[in-house]
Amino acid sequence: MTSPSPPPGWHPDPGEPGLIRYWDGNQWTEHTQPATEPTAEESAPTGAAEPGRPARAGVPRAVKIVGGVVAAFVVIGVLGAVFGDDESSDDSQAAAQSTTSSAAAQETSTPAPSTTTPPATTTVPPTTTTTTTSAVAVVPPAPATYTSDPRCAPANQSLVDLVSSGFSESGMTLTNGTVIDAGDYTFIGGTTLDATGGVENRSDVWVVANGTVYSSTGGARNTTSWPRASSELDVSPGDPDVQAVDACVVDLTR
Repeated sequence: MTSPSPPPGWHPDPGEPGLIRYWDGNQWTEHTQPATEPTAEESAPTGAAEPGRPARAGVPRAVKIVGGVVAAFVVIGVLGAVFGDDESSDDSQAAAQSTTSSAAAQETSTPAPSTTTPPATTTVPPTTTTTTTSAVAVVPPAPATYTSDPRCAPANQSLVDLVSSGFSESGMTLTNGTVIDAGDYTFIGGTTLDATGGVENRSDVWVVANGTVYSSTGGARNTTSWPRASSELDVSPGDPDVQAVDACVVDLTR
């Protein structure tokens, strides 16, 4: 006759004195713990056999220790799986965040394409400047103004050349030619220049009568070979007309 099964709970281990084992109402479980005090009312059932499990009277202690170690590894494995999943999830989230941050950084650091349009370059053709040289009109010199005697007038070039042909030295010239026409005589004066262009005499006077030249003043007698007017014409250097022409030439040299 089968003994009634005890209620579920901790009962003295029938195979290991000093331990209590949990009875789930149908069979003995693997959960054991040291017995603190002997419990008379929690005596293990003696007649009930666990389904599929032999009586525990002959289970060695070594087997129980191995079973406890295995159970501990099982618990550790379960805990590792639970917390490992959490850590893996955290690592995955961290990796995802890192990837997102890297992608964001790459997107941020990528420079936007330049929208600046280069300034238009305008090529200015070279300007050609044409310089037109206009002919400058040569203004003839103003006629000589004689303040000493209004009868004085510029001598024509042919008369100047005639007087100059009597210079005793080569290269001498006559400038500032001035004349007074006194009827039978023409009084001509001028400035004598030497061969270098320097002034030899400031004013000299000659007298022309019938196409012949006569020297009157001292400078005219010294620089030309013409006969003397005082000897041939009885016209002295102090003649008023000689003095008048001489003064007009001096006016031109001031």
